[in-house]
Amino acid sequence: MSMRYRVDFIPFTETHDLSSDEKIRYILSKVMRNTILVLESGLTHSEELDLIQKTMGKIDYEDFIGVKLFSFDAGDDFKWSRLFGKGSKNKIFTIVAPNEAVSVIKDKRGILSIRINS
Repeated sequence: MSMRYRVDFIPFTETHDLSSDEKIRYILSKVMRNTILVLESGLTHSEELDLIQKTMGKIDYEDFIGVKLFSFDAGDDFKWSRLFGKGSKNKIFTIVAPNEAVSVIKDKRGILSIRINS
């Protein structure tokens, strides 16, 4: 039986007022429900470490085996305003997904491809 995943694009305004701990809980609650997140505001290195540590405590080998986490720099010419609105000025984004949900491929040109597994 194939698993169904949903992709949520989370604008900066959704998480900017959250503490780091609240942001991690928010992310884990969505990812544990088979949601792939694209975070406009990204995560700090400290938040990434905290997410990994909290994920380890939630691993259940039958229902939840962890997360895949990666950040990327969209560059100066990349236009995210179509996804996040005209006010988006962020250049660094973070993607968090259930571990088994995605495969990530980055080619020599720096193009990031995400294949959603089912």
